[in-house]
Amino acid sequence: MAARTWIIGGAAAVGVMVFTAAVLITAGGNIFSLAKGTSQCRAAAEMAGAVKPLVKGEMAAFLPLAPADLSALPFDGTGADATTIETLKGKTTLLNLWATWCAPCRIEMPHLAALETARGGDDFAVVATSIDHNDNGRPTEFLAETGAENLAYHREPDLTLFNSLKKAGLAMGMPTTLLIAPDGCAAGVLHGAAVWNSPDSLALIDAAVASTR
Repeated sequence: MAARTWIIGGAAAVGVMVFTAAVLITAGGNIFSLAKGTSQCRAAAEMAGAVKPLVKGEMAAFLPLAPADLSALPFDGTGADATTIETLKGKTTLLNLWATWCAPCRIEMPHLAALETARGGDDFAVVATSIDHNDNGRPTEFLAETGAENLAYHREPDLTLFNSLKKAGLAMGMPTTLLIAPDGCAAGVLHGAAVWNSPDSLALIDAAVASTR
């Protein structure tokens, strides 16, 4: 387990270093602004440090990251009309990528919905984004079937978001969940499903939000 954690952590660290190149290749150079030093992602850096002691129990698989600016990536819609992570700035966001064909997503979704009920507000939100290619009504049905109707429906079917993260080593499959600071930079990632409304998870989220106040 320790070896697996080290391997995943190492891959994530390398991924952050190549993140700029990956996004430029996948999303196009005109939608990504390179962070100048660490000042642009200062809040994410502080957040990663604040949550590190809480990586245990239900959150043992959570990986604090060297900050990566995600603000230019889309999380809803397609092409020029897509809404980007830039619009999420100002609050701490737990960005979850899911799909209707993903069995672990079905297990995880009720926990994300419960987290939004418990902690959602002016300074925190769960943003769940479907990457399903075809919107035949299944994604919204999926939210209802899993008891997650309190989560707003977002869909990014072009896979720009997922593929950019995957190229950077920040996504390995479904589900993928990123902790994003109010500056639009990623502070951590969890690969796979998690019990997001557990005491361990709530403690981590509370520390993340508190770190930016």
